[in-house]
Amino acid sequence: MAMRPPKVGFIPVKNTFFGFQLAEEAQRRAVNALRRLSLELVVASEEAVNRVEDAVKASRRCVEADVDVALIFFSSWANEEVPNAIASELADYPILLWSIPKPESLISPCGLISASSNLTRIGRKFGYVFGSMDDPETLRRIESYARVCAAAKRLRRSRIGVVGYNCPGMIDVTFSEIEVKRLGPQLVHLSLAELLDRCESVDEGRAVKDVEELERRIGGIEVGRESLINAVRMYYALRELSDEHKLDAITVRCWPELREQRGLIPCYGLSRLSDEGVMGACECDVLGAATQLIAYWLTGIPAFNGDFGAIYPEENAIQLWHCGAASTKLSESLSDIHVRSHAQVGVGVTLEFPLKPGRVTITRITRPVNGKFRILIAGGEVLRLSPEERGNPAKVRLDDPLESFLAALVKGGVEHHLIVAYGDIRKELFLLSDVLDLEPITP
Repeated sequence: MAMRPPKVGFIPVKNTFFGFQLAEEAQRRAVNALRRLSLELVVASEEAVNRVEDAVKASRRCVEADVDVALIFFSSWANEEVPNAIASELADYPILLWSIPKPESLISPCGLISASSNLTRIGRKFGYVFGSMDDPETLRRIESYARVCAAAKRLRRSRIGVVGYNCPGMIDVTFSEIEVKRLGPQLVHLSLAELLDRCESVDEGRAVKDVEELERRIGGIEVGRESLINAVRMYYALRELSDEHKLDAITVRCWPELREQRGLIPCYGLSRLSDEGVMGACECDVLGAATQLIAYWLTGIPAFNGDFGAIYPEENAIQLWHCGAASTKLSESLSDIHVRSHAQVGVGVTLEFPLKPGRVTITRITRPVNGKFRILIAGGEVLRLSPEERGNPAKVRLDDPLESFLAALVKGGVEHHLIVAYGDIRKELFLLSDVLDLEPITP
């Protein structure tokens, strides 16, 4: 699935009292700098806005283009009713204020400060950045904010398929549909019966071709042909449901009915869907799926949903583990992947491999506490493990002291499924917490 760049609406503002040519040159340089970033730039006004009526027109162009964020650029101090009008017209869109330090005669920082003073008092959330068009860190912050806003908008418009209800006894990954909708995603309820009906209707010849391709691609296959065919059928059933309902993620009640009564598990299908850009989440974990989507949109790499399985005090490390539904893009090598039956109950097909070494972010959007969603934000390093380990284990050496990390989980009310995103996206997640009004939980 192609990841489109974030769409940024550029609205320059100024006051005619200040040097026209200097302000015009600053605006031109800002646009050129933004065009070099990984953004889709929508210039909402070719001339810097100085009147409310022009602010309204520029804002409406942003709405028509359905931007992810509106960037208000202070080429000088601006009449204060202008940023107020933009914020009002773009009530449903994030806004980012940008001020430049030079030329000093334009007093651009004065424009941002006055605008932020007013927007704070009218209860309007916004981001801000002070910095030059030539400063790489300033441009990186603008690009990061745009990526976060794009992810937040996608989350608000996302669709998560829920096949069945939560697995027995797993209360901490249950959900309130109204609360989830307040966060953004639309839930699409699907039945296990429909999933099974679709599995049975998949053409066996089609499934056999996929199995033969799998056998050519992966050497370590330790299950029979019939189990592989059933796993591929499950994948196609999940794929059909995802395509038909336009899902961004899907999660399944994988036990006890499927696993214990039918000898089927969706691990292979969820892994393959994640490879293709539809996040497969374990055990009807809706908020885990939402977090996996955010991580995927911010990194371009599928995220891992794992049980908090063990702690290693001597290594300042933890282990996260799940049965074998991780995206194969998280394996260090195809030769590390073993196609096996479930490690605990010996049925179905799992793709077993340890997660590849690398820098990661550990995160999760939690159920609301006192009406407010929270988000875990921590960092670490996945350590190399033997490819003979069962399931999908990830041994993560934490950046923070283990005791602090554990205290954050316990005091923050974090659930037992944690999400591993490759790359350090902690700064982006802090920005996201502001955009989505999430309370950060940190060690």
